[in-house]
Amino acid sequence: MLKYFIPVLAAALLLFFAGCVGEEKHSIDTGGQGTLAGLVVSPEPQSIGIDTDEVFYLDWEPGYEPPPELTISLKSVDPDNTTWPVYTVLTDLDPANPGHYRLEPSYYLSTETVLLLTISGGGERQRSMYLTESSSIFSTNTRRVPGGQAEHTIKTKK
Repeated sequence: MLKYFIPVLAAALLLFFAGCVGEEKHSIDTGGQGTLAGLVVSPEPQSIGIDTDEVFYLDWEPGYEPPPELTISLKSVDPDNTTWPVYTVLTDLDPANPGHYRLEPSYYLSTETVLLLTISGGGERQRSMYLTESSSIFSTNTRRVPGGQAEHTIKTKK
């Protein structure tokens, strides 16, 4: 009986620490009618050595606005190109002014991990790659914000 309990317990703990709670998708009204033009992502796309507690920001430059619907996802990429969802929390930083979002992983990222941030909307798609910092400190992927989702969809009210 113990030989079955340990794998089930390990899988449950993995799901808990990976942030597998909440919905798969979440909707936020953008209020925008634009495109991905003018989108500024922070940290700078294709950055190497980002922190394991990094927070991502999506902002549209003045004069631009987001498309009516956005889909945002963050994934880790294994050396064999297998992707795994990184559960995140998306916050609309200024509901009165569309185009300012904060994307925060719901747990600390592992060191030396390749990340793929995908933003799509209005028939366009923007992908950014990142590499987390290398460190001799072992990452336990502990939780840092409650909840989290694998993908976020933002829709404009109609």
